[in-house]
Amino acid sequence: MLKFLPGFSPKGWIPKKNKTDAQLKKSLKILLGFSPGNISLYKQAFLHSSKRETVNNERLEFLGDAVLSTVIAEHLFKLFPYKDEGFLTQLRSKIVNGQNLHNLAIKLGLDKHLRLGLKDSEKSKSSVYGDAFEALIGAVYLDKGFIIAKNFIIKRIIKLHVDIDELMNTDNDFKSQLQIYCQKNKLNLEYRLLKEEQKGKTKIFTVQVFIDDKPYVAFENYSKRVAEQKAAQLTLEEINANDGSGS
Repeated sequence: MLKFLPGFSPKGWIPKKNKTDAQLKKSLKILLGFSPGNISLYKQAFLHSSKRETVNNERLEFLGDAVLSTVIAEHLFKLFPYKDEGFLTQLRSKIVNGQNLHNLAIKLGLDKHLRLGLKDSEKSKSSVYGDAFEALIGAVYLDKGFIIAKNFIIKRIIKLHVDIDELMNTDNDFKSQLQIYCQKNKLNLEYRLLKEEQKGKTKIFTVQVFIDDKPYVAFENYSKRVAEQKAAQLTLEEINANDGSGS
């Protein structure tokens, strides 16, 4: 017989209902364009690990990240039928990078629903808002299925809040730039997590770039994605400096 932790059921996490459930459902209906079914999924999506409760939004974030990436990849594949893999990869990365997801989460008002235990100074260094955005996608997927999740992403996120033409003309996604450089030169690119350390109620991640097993720059941040982006940026600067010096 399967056993579930307290607060869990075969259908997911079931917290006690309270008077705010109706308010959350109302807000989500306006945001999503449909009435949520399993409100507990959405409550979990807005529960950050810093609250130190039995469950948090990390698993939903993991799922939402995969769903979001798949939907964006398919959308760009159809939108740009003659563009190569490098172009599509870079543009997708610009849409789903941490800063863009952070901005989308704030724009959509997800910060008003998010439950976390961080100081303001910690929030600015954290990826909590972007993580909540991905967790929301995960909740929609589990609650309503892939088609409705896809429609929400395309119709209410991409078409309303993402300027693809503008993103095409910006070049601040250093992970994609480094990936394209490595692909062109047939090099193996890897981001290794050197350390994951608990600091107060949050974690700090140290990530290092390796190209063909050669170590490059390491960078640490409260957000793993930001650490990867900064490590990629500094690695590109190092590569360009070496190329410029003729080494």
